[in-house]
Amino acid sequence: MITTGYTSNRVRQNMASVLTKDLKLDWRLGAEWYQLCLEDHCVAANFGNWSYFAGTGGDPKNRHFRTISQCFRYDPNGSYVRKWINIRDNDVEAALRPWAFDKDWLEPIVNPETQLTFHDKDKLEKTGRLSNG
Repeated sequence: MITTGYTSNRVRQNMASVLTKDLKLDWRLGAEWYQLCLEDHCVAANFGNWSYFAGTGGDPKNRHFRTISQCFRYDPNGSYVRKWINIRDNDVEAALRPWAFDKDWLEPIVNPETQLTFHDKDKLEKTGRLSNG
């Protein structure tokens, strides 16, 4: 977002999930950051969507995305991740979980196990992989 001024809606939702649900930050911090960085910023849409995702509006559902599972579902080859993050290993698993493959990679600030759906966690425990390849 800093480089281009844009992000997809999926990335926006994942960011809102991590910031508000995992890091327990006030949704307005995310909304203000996006307001500063986005080229296509619209005050009503931006603040409305952040409030909605945080569950502070008129539809207070617990919207919590499991970001690793989201990555696996929407970027199964890791191409989006590789575009923005230098991953040494070409294996798609390294793009999904780089800290598990590179000893120099920093440990995530959010527990990775909380970022997997039940199905994906079960698959990882049984096979050691999220991908089929």
